[in-house]
Amino acid sequence: MKRPLNLVLFISGTGSNARNIVGYFAKHEHIAVLGIISSKENSTIKEYCVDNQLFYAQYTPWDEHEALHQLKHHACDLIILAGFLKKISAVLISQYPNRILNIHPSLLPKFGGAGMYGRRVHEAVHARQETETGITIHLVNEYYDEGRILEQHRCYITTLDTIEQIEEKVHALEYQCFPRAIERYCLSLKG
Repeated sequence: MKRPLNLVLFISGTGSNARNIVGYFAKHEHIAVLGIISSKENSTIKEYCVDNQLFYAQYTPWDEHEALHQLKHHACDLIILAGFLKKISAVLISQYPNRILNIHPSLLPKFGGAGMYGRRVHEAVHARQETETGITIHLVNEYYDEGRILEQHRCYITTLDTIEQIEEKVHALEYQCFPRAIERYCLSLKG
């Protein structure tokens, strides 16, 4: 019997998407989350990892070389960027070709690129008076938010929606759709 595909989650924020992903795959037959690597201090996620028998590593300042060492040590198959705000280098991409997935809080190519993350994206969507927004799950390449798109999921918004309401709608999509998109992609790799 083949072993499960091993995921490691990269975060830079509170880790809400990471916790959602861990919960989704907790008893999965073919996919396992091994741990979380953070680019910022996060004692809450560190404690969460201990409670859920996951490894936790934190690099502040960010040290991709050390993160890569952790990935190799834990036999990571795929990296999942779940609110991770650092640029992934060509070295890491070459070690995990087509094995790094990211979620972006807009319908790329709209509102993507350097500096476009989190609330900044929702503010831009609001300012442009868009009628829809959503999430994009894509592979990571050497350019911000330009990797091959795997899935997009939409939600409708109105000019009456506040930035907070737009953010809430997008977060709901992330929690619902991101783990399933990861699952579909992983299962496609297992053949």
